[in-house]
Amino acid sequence: MKFTTNRKSRAIAVLEITPLIDVVFLLLLFFLLTATYVKNPNIDIDLPKASSQEIFPKEKDVVIAIRKDGTIKHDTREVTMAQLESILTERFKKGGAETVVVVKADKGARHGKVVEVMDLAKRLGFGRLAIAVNASASGEK
Repeated sequence: MKFTTNRKSRAIAVLEITPLIDVVFLLLLFFLLTATYVKNPNIDIDLPKASSQEIFPKEKDVVIAIRKDGTIKHDTREVTMAQLESILTERFKKGGAETVVVVKADKGARHGKVVEVMDLAKRLGFGRLAIAVNASASGEK
């Protein structure tokens, strides 16, 4: 018995790659749009823990870090209180009273330095102050 194959009736398997590329690009776009980007200066600060938190808009934040030894940093550079006052004055002119001043104080930092920075921000007219903490879901200490 002779089996003959008709080459015309044989289907050629074709892998359509266009829909696969579309799906990959959609997934990439989804992950890029849903990712959260945190501007976190490379400062060694051990933030205190808290169970409640409020998220502020990041683009208008003024982040001031206070280290354990009492040094004040803004945008990864060390500043004095006089320099901080001029920086905050400029930011107030740009963003107004709705700009959030976020104080990232090490949990070993002196309370007086934190109050001094917050008082400076209030005196310059900032309406919103925040203290950065590490969020803990269970409220453990």
